[in-house]
Amino acid sequence: MNKYQRLVIIVALIDVLIMLLFPPFNGRSLARGVPESFDGYFPVLAALGDKPINSALLSIQLMFVGANALAAWLVLQTKGHHTDIPSFRYAEGIGIFLVINLALIFLFPPFEPYQSLQKSAGSSFDSFYFVFGDRSKRPFYLPMLQLEVMWVVINALALWLLFNAVKRNDDAAREKILTLAASLPDEQLEKITAEIQHRIEEHHHAHDAQALGRGADRRHGSDPAYHGPDRRSGHDRRDRH
Repeated sequence: MNKYQRLVIIVALIDVLIMLLFPPFNGRSLARGVPESFDGYFPVLAALGDKPINSALLSIQLMFVGANALAAWLVLQTKGHHTDIPSFRYAEGIGIFLVINLALIFLFPPFEPYQSLQKSAGSSFDSFYFVFGDRSKRPFYLPMLQLEVMWVVINALALWLLFNAVKRNDDAAREKILTLAASLPDEQLEKITAEIQHRIEEHHHAHDAQALGRGADRRHGSDPAYHGPDRRSGHDRRDRH
């Protein structure tokens, strides 16, 4: 896991924590026979009262965060050794993330129920539907739509600020190393370069040994826990008739 992946996980965990602390609740009407409807977001302690949590909406929110975190994790996965910086420019990646999420939000916006078409009925949230589907004549539930857009923009801005801070720290550390290297004599600089190259090669060999199918063949060595004669040194039984 590189530092950029850790930042993505931290932001995703903060999102999940906020969603669990302030889940969506349904409101119960005083009239009999009226189904529950979305009431709003309240602290989780409100569940101790008469307001039930809208588990379907909460599950959709958590799956949305998980899908984005997994996509970012895969994109930021580095393939080379000692490569802690992604091979693409993170500003463009965050921009693509923002465009895709906003496109999904506006393609499947929150709609109000049919009852909201009546003048006497207030606006409320029904569900998410395809914008060009048969429910397109119903009005959007604007508070939910605004909250979704604001949440995506805040996440994109937070990731951009965090990635930018990490990049500045890396550039500053690199500049210090180059300045120090320029002040060293040639012989000392060659020794340090050789030592760094040796450490990198050792890390490569250790990483390859841990990979599946790349480790050393234990059949070619002796088992230190076995002190008896090597049974492989006898005649090959396949030659017997």
